[in-house]
Amino acid sequence: MSSPGGPWGSDPNGQQYDPLTGQPTSGAQGQQPGGQYQGFGAFGQPQQPPQFQQPQYQQPQYQQQYPGMISGFPTPPPKKSRGPMIAAIALGAVAVIAIVTTIVVLIPSSDEAAPTPPPAKPTTSQNTPTQAPTTQPTAANPDLPPVVPGWQVVRVPKRTALYDVPMGWVPDPDPENIQAYGPPDDPVTMTGVADYQVGFCPGDPRSYRATSGVSARKGPDDTAVATETLAKLVDLAYSRDGVKPVVETGPPEQIQLPGNTPAVRVTARVTIPQPGPCDSPKTLASVVATNSDGQSSVVLMAVADQDVEGATTADQLNQLTGSLRAAP
Repeated sequence: MSSPGGPWGSDPNGQQYDPLTGQPTSGAQGQQPGGQYQGFGAFGQPQQPPQFQQPQYQQPQYQQQYPGMISGFPTPPPKKSRGPMIAAIALGAVAVIAIVTTIVVLIPSSDEAAPTPPPAKPTTSQNTPTQAPTTQPTAANPDLPPVVPGWQVVRVPKRTALYDVPMGWVPDPDPENIQAYGPPDDPVTMTGVADYQVGFCPGDPRSYRATSGVSARKGPDDTAVATETLAKLVDLAYSRDGVKPVVETGPPEQIQLPGNTPAVRVTARVTIPQPGPCDSPKTLASVVATNSDGQSSVVLMAVADQDVEGATTADQLNQLTGSLRAAP
């Protein structure tokens, strides 16, 4: 799928209410010059995207070996009588004199060339294979503990919220950036965006296999907001050349978010009849709505391509959408 229009700025389109702050968000959003807002998989001329990738650092593994230690001291030899020792010393002195004399005779003169020493035998060394260090992704916001073990936390300052994504996902370095789906006069927008497998499609650096983000949508209760938001998101994101996707939507599910906060989740399986060059024909989409004030709800949206290598599973998508919580 392809990034649909990219960041718009700091204000979403249309009148929306923020349940967590109690303040309306308003203001018409004009179309950015030089580009047309697209749905997933519409591969026009890609605009230069923000770099969401975080550097990954490699930590070499060191292995230190310590040679064995021999403890104790060698046992001294037994004492001998001095008489035989003196005789042995005398004989040794005579032998030394004889050896010195022999060495003097055998040393060639300076005018003679010294014999060439034989070539040293080549020694073979056994190369020890080194283990390549494994790349460990760096967690975003390491100061915040995730509720899903081993995942990382995504901040959503506009909604005073947090949620978790797997370590392979890349949160937007600027969580205030707005990602929009659909036309500028009636879009679905989100902030606190995180993407998965960014740039997987050759020639489209803004493509990704999954994405998520948070917004506030109008509606009388959480069930209505979750159902209507999911339907509109899928229609805008996966229609191709006027052909709408085939959507199998499950029933609304009552769930408990962290902090025993009630919420409603709606999930759909999406089939694209005419997929684009880098589209997956199958996709999962999930929306959680919570904290309704009778006029609007906070929503967490997530979509993920299926039947592709490394695809986000349904269980992972449920863990992601079920991790939405108020920021401390």
